Amino acid sequence: MNTLILMQGLLIMHLSGLTLLAGTTVADYVTFRTFSSQFKTQGKPSDSLLNLMSRLAIVLAIGGSLLLVSGVGLMAVTHGVFMHQLWFKIKLALILVLVLNGFLVGNRQLEKLKKGVKQSTAPTDQMVKDASFRLNIFYLLQLAIFLFVIILAVFKIN
Repeated sequence: MNTLILMQGLLIMHLSGLTLLAGTTVADYVTFRTFSSQFKTQGKPSDSLLNLMSRLAIVLAIGGSLLLVSGVGLMAVTHGVFMHQLWFKIKLALILVLVLNGFLVGNRQLEKLKKGVKQSTAPTDQMVKDASFRLNIFYLLQLAIFLFVIILAVFKIN
């Protein structure tokens, strides 16, 4: 009985972490699109939107921590029963891609965007255009990976 309660608690934590990660990514993408739209039409950057995008990283870290801790806990409680299944291995690889893509691509492009915006207020500036283009692809890729992770978890495709 106690194991079942522990497992349910860990599953709630796990789903909460996933929801925080995916939901924050959606919020970050919407904020980025709003920023891009305003910058293109008004020709001036919105510092508040850029700051919001930076602060959302804290929520992403909380969601990621919840996901990691609860995932390790679930593996311990289930004695690693899913570890040898193909869908789970793919899911773990995709989560690793999410994290690496966030650190290596998302963070870098956001910094380039900030730097470009501070240097120029022209929406045609190449640095801003390049960073915006790459960030758009980054967010779409992140959201597609989240969707695939959820599909794998639900259907447990082998």
